[in-house]
Amino acid sequence: LEAVLGARRASAPAELRESGSAQFREQQREAMGRPASTPTTPSSRCMRRAVYRADQEMQLKKQPAQGKKRPLTPVCSRAIRRRTAPGRLGDLPNLRAIVVNLDRRPDRWEGCSMRLQARCPWIRFTRFSATDGRQTTINPSEVAMSWNSARNVKYQKLRSKRKGWDDIDTYHARSLPLSAGERGCASSHVRAWRACAGLAGESERPLLVLEDDAAPTAEFTQVLGRAMASLPQDAGILYLGYSQAAKWRREVSAELVEAEYVWTTVGYIIWPSAARQLLSQLPVNEPVDNFMAGLCAEGKLKAYCVRPKVILQADAWNVNSDVAHSDEHYWGPDSDIQHTGAEQQLSMPMRTSCLLGDGDSDSDSEADA
Repeated sequence: LEAVLGARRASAPAELRESGSAQFREQQREAMGRPASTPTTPSSRCMRRAVYRADQEMQLKKQPAQGKKRPLTPVCSRAIRRRTAPGRLGDLPNLRAIVVNLDRRPDRWEGCSMRLQARCPWIRFTRFSATDGRQTTINPSEVAMSWNSARNVKYQKLRSKRKGWDDIDTYHARSLPLSAGERGCASSHVRAWRACAGLAGESERPLLVLEDDAAPTAEFTQVLGRAMASLPQDAGILYLGYSQAAKWRREVSAELVEAEYVWTTVGYIIWPSAARQLLSQLPVNEPVDNFMAGLCAEGKLKAYCVRPKVILQADAWNVNSDVAHSDEHYWGPDSDIQHTGAEQQLSMPMRTSCLLGDGDSDSDSEADA
């Protein structure tokens, strides 16, 4: 810069060199078509700034060499870094979380609180009172009374083929009544979506929704941070725990994949735009995880999964659960599934597959991890 400055001043008329930098600067401004500035006290710093700007404009007017891109100046590079945050990583520091928990299950709330404080103490979480399907009247316009398992069976078969299982003939589409627990679970998540949209206001601040059997892994913070850094801006849902049905649509990074259809709602981050989209599709007309997965499969939502999972279920699937699944008679009428305060078993025999396919390595149980 000093060399350029010296050369410019040396080539200027003697009267300008003698009268100081102010007139020299005005000449430069007029040459570039800029309006004259108001008189100021000359300073070498101002003159250096003017020369630097003039040189920058001259460089920008020059065409770059064929096949080569003009390198960014240090100033431009810094500006771009400031404007471009990696993925959705900026959503992580202020992440809010709710834990969906039935009023009659303080033991599960206490257990989940301890696990969260031990593995991810930076998360600010609050208890979210769950809808008790056995005690609360749920409007059918919000959650339907029955569902058809045809689409779910399609994805159960896809998973079976992907796993190399030989049980294809056991999956059958049926029309089934939703259990009280399933309807209560769906209503709880509908209310969580409303909370997400309401808390965000005009922003796109996401909400972490956890069920009270959520068990973060030891690598929760590190893996989630890397996944969020590569998460595309079109993400509506980020599953932290899941059971995979279809093949991944694509691999975004080592820690992130785009999902077509996954099961479970043990832990997911949802953005307000996705929450509003889910609410626009009511009623929930199947188990809530199937409902969410179905909208993803139809292309109405963009869903991604953290890989490996960073939220597991504290107990083996369906152990100590308050939700009786309407299609859980996969093992026949002598199934040994037990529920706390178990709902009366549905009288009709069923042979559709269980929701998660227990024993599957894709399950979310900490006991299976």
